[in-house]
Amino acid sequence: MGYQDDIAAWRLKRQQQQIADRCNQIQSEYREVQRERDQAIADNDMETAECRDYDCQQLEQEWAQYNPPQQQEHPTLTRFRYQNQDYLNKVRERVGPEHMSRFLNWADWKLTAPPNQYDPKRSGMGLQRYSPAYYQRGRDLLELYSEQSTGVKYDSGDRLPMKSDVAKMSGLSDQEYANAERAMASQGRFSWQNRNR
Repeated sequence: MGYQDDIAAWRLKRQQQQIADRCNQIQSEYREVQRERDQAIADNDMETAECRDYDCQQLEQEWAQYNPPQQQEHPTLTRFRYQNQDYLNKVRERVGPEHMSRFLNWADWKLTAPPNQYDPKRSGMGLQRYSPAYYQRGRDLLELYSEQSTGVKYDSGDRLPMKSDVAKMSGLSDQEYANAERAMASQGRFSWQNRNR
């Protein structure tokens, strides 16, 4: 790392600290203004209440600039990430997060782009994102192209089963399986609990 990198890191750290400080101030100011607004409402002083509520809105907007709401991930994507975490970790370690992201974005594009009868290289499958067919064809794409693109072979048979799948295979309901899992954990019967012994 050179001098310019050190300066950039220092500036970034300073900026992050300033944002953290301002967020703390916003929280403190908001509590005070909210208390004043609520007191004005209780006192039937609606003019003051409106002013304080306006101040609350301004602080909420400023807070949102520093803390944008997190977009919720689609549940089937969460399931895919969970089931394929070993594969995704290997790819990330081997080629880095940027190359992994490019490869997965290409696969997503290939699955969702409309078919192009005139240029097969620019043709997609036209599948609806997150549909069952999207994931099935997606696993097929990973099996076909992952090793040459990332150096990591993908085998859809290596996916981790979801707890609900394991419960079904065990002949238990989800609740019965969760109860059995808690009982095993309390008895220290999982292999990961015995690593330090």
